[in-house]
Amino acid sequence: MPSALAPATSSAVRTLVFVAPWECSEAVARVPAAPSPRVVLCFVESLAMGARLPWHRQKLVLVLSAMRHFAERLRDAGHVVDYRRAADWATGVAEAACAHGVRRVVATRARDRFVGAEWTRLRDALDVSGIALELREDRGFLDTPERFADWARGRRELRLEWFYRDMRRRHGVLLDEAGAPAGGAWNFDAENRKPWPKGRALPPVWREEPDDVTRRTMARVARWDWCWGDVDGFALPVTRDAALAWLERFAVERLPEFGPYEDAMQTGAPDLLHSTLAPLLNVGLLHPLEVVRRAERAWREGAAPLPSVEGFVRQVVGWREYVRGMYWWLGPDYEDSNALGAERALPRAFWGWAPAGDPLARMACLTDSVRLVHDHGRVHHIPRLMVQANLATLLGVRPRDLNRWFWAAFVDGAHWVTTPNVVGMATWGDGGKLASKPYVATGAYVQRMSDHCRGCAYDPARRHGEGACPMTVLYWDFLARHRERFAAHPRMGMMVRNLDRLSEEEVAAIRADAAALRDAVAWEAPAEPMPVAADALVTTWNVPARGPEDAAGGEAATTATRRTRARRAAP
Repeated sequence: MPSALAPATSSAVRTLVFVAPWECSEAVARVPAAPSPRVVLCFVESLAMGARLPWHRQKLVLVLSAMRHFAERLRDAGHVVDYRRAADWATGVAEAACAHGVRRVVATRARDRFVGAEWTRLRDALDVSGIALELREDRGFLDTPERFADWARGRRELRLEWFYRDMRRRHGVLLDEAGAPAGGAWNFDAENRKPWPKGRALPPVWREEPDDVTRRTMARVARWDWCWGDVDGFALPVTRDAALAWLERFAVERLPEFGPYEDAMQTGAPDLLHSTLAPLLNVGLLHPLEVVRRAERAWREGAAPLPSVEGFVRQVVGWREYVRGMYWWLGPDYEDSNALGAERALPRAFWGWAPAGDPLARMACLTDSVRLVHDHGRVHHIPRLMVQANLATLLGVRPRDLNRWFWAAFVDGAHWVTTPNVVGMATWGDGGKLASKPYVATGAYVQRMSDHCRGCAYDPARRHGEGACPMTVLYWDFLARHRERFAAHPRMGMMVRNLDRLSEEEVAAIRADAAALRDAVAWEAPAEPMPVAADALVTTWNVPARGPEDAAGGEAATTATRRTRARRAAP
């Protein structure tokens, strides 16, 4: 442990404040306005969390470097700081509380359900020593689970649109003087569906150059061979000042044209005109209301059109708050929902390790989106929803397996984020509790909204036969497999009627091609449950391993089960 962040014990200390990894600035963290020798600020790198999944390396760099920077900033300001590694957060906080002789511990309520289990154990441990635990509201959101429950209770449908309107009224966002929606409409989504213009250059991928602290963190994480993804390309802000500059740059450079092209996809572009603010919000470098207010100011000053601003505001004050509320409202068993009976494991192609004979390895849209995630830790929401999740749903991948991948592979992934997004929105695993219909489409959608199909080995217009796009084949097979469920569905019924217009012979050919396609896909072994116990210092997961057959381009696929000691990792 570097001496600059060594524990500073004082007999006068009476309160220990746990600063969580999602509270990496004063915008969110509950730190005293002025330093006090009676308050110690505690940061803990959790060994169990570090080994829980094969995390993307850039995700770990973001969290660890942001924690380190904030701790050093607080220490330099005169605060008493205790920065340590421990088996898990609960153990680290309990050890620090005893070491400093405090009378109470203050922490933020759990963001994820498994953290709630840790806080229960922490309370029990502190009770033994006569130390009180106070859980405060999470300042990283505008809503609370209780307020969301009040909104949800008694409603027949819990749709985003109604919650979003309520949030805008409650916080006075994009309203006129009479309290009506600015521009006379709540939603301008119909104006925000253009493909990227042909011949227009791609905007550069933004970079925040790593400082010495971040470079040391990158070197540390690079050695963790159970993790995934490129670490050298890390270029995100890790301090509040840098995050505020990133927000300002988005408001000036990208927000004016964000709306029309927010659904567009282009090869080699992880963001296009998206803000990349989600990971900064999720580690607490920014507060959601300041992000929304900056976007609103751009419209009121005439610097950005209302459809662009409203589309962006809906993502922050609407969708982000909504999925967090749904995460807690729908209960602990929600992540295991599987309404469509999907029983396939995750394809190895999602890790970028499909053998040459795998039909997914030749899909330009999938290979590009996975490469971008590997290199940058992200792609924006349309490649996630309409390429990665769409294909997984059509293949019949278990929602839980896909959820774990999104949680591990994306820098902005958190359990509260990915679970409603994947189980509800992406795979319709919840049977319609969150989204009114499955978000499935043929390759024609990708062709319309991207450049991926130019030069791809597959034809998105072909439903079966040589060269037919897997996405298109699997889409029609999906409708055939679930015909009875969706024949009378108000939003899917038309699609089923389109299926019924095909001849029996063509449907049979589609079904046969879909079965052959699935047989040729290289799949992971079934995923094992992740440990959550306090002493879970050894964790097991299934992650594809490169074998000789991969290097040689062979047909065989292997899956390795790696056992890694958690004491080697600590995000």
